[in-house]
Amino acid sequence: MLKVAIIPGTNRPQALNPQVVAWVKDQLDVRDDVSAEVVHFADFDLPLLDEVIPAGAQMYANAHTKAWAAKLDEFDAFIFVTPEYNHSISGSLKNALDFVAAEFNHKVAGIVNYGADKGVRAAEHLRHILANYKVAVVRDQASFSIFTDVTDGTFTPTEVSAAPFTSMVDDLVAWGGALKGVREDAASVAV
Repeated sequence: MLKVAIIPGTNRPQALNPQVVAWVKDQLDVRDDVSAEVVHFADFDLPLLDEVIPAGAQMYANAHTKAWAAKLDEFDAFIFVTPEYNHSISGSLKNALDFVAAEFNHKVAGIVNYGADKGVRAAEHLRHILANYKVAVVRDQASFSIFTDVTDGTFTPTEVSAAPFTSMVDDLVAWGGALKGVREDAASVAV
């Protein structure tokens, strides 16, 4: 069973994000090949990046960083649920990602994005960031428009917009299983 962390992409009050995250969780809960948990960076009280040593060294000094890193390390895969803010991801998500590094290495991710233009620019920026962490990001992504997939402030995804989610998760499971072996090989070389 693949352990998947669903990472909300913003901590903005009154955001649509919790509704989209809940939809993602509901979709994963009916599958028997994944175990999913919502892991919100806001729960770790991360300030603006305050680590002195770059994350790649894994020499975390602060308790909030250590807790965030330990939580991420528990998972084989990630699904990022990101809105598009100013043609990119939210500043709070970027800040949370900057705290850690190796906890993402040789893992797989999927992206669920939304916005006025379906959040596709945020997804593209996130793909570039995750590549730096040696994350394999699957091709398919679920992209939602605030004009067609939201009705009176409620997330109501159309069938067309939601359709890629299943193939995204199928690829997440396939890649996740393969990358477990890569992480095991990397760990044995490090010893």
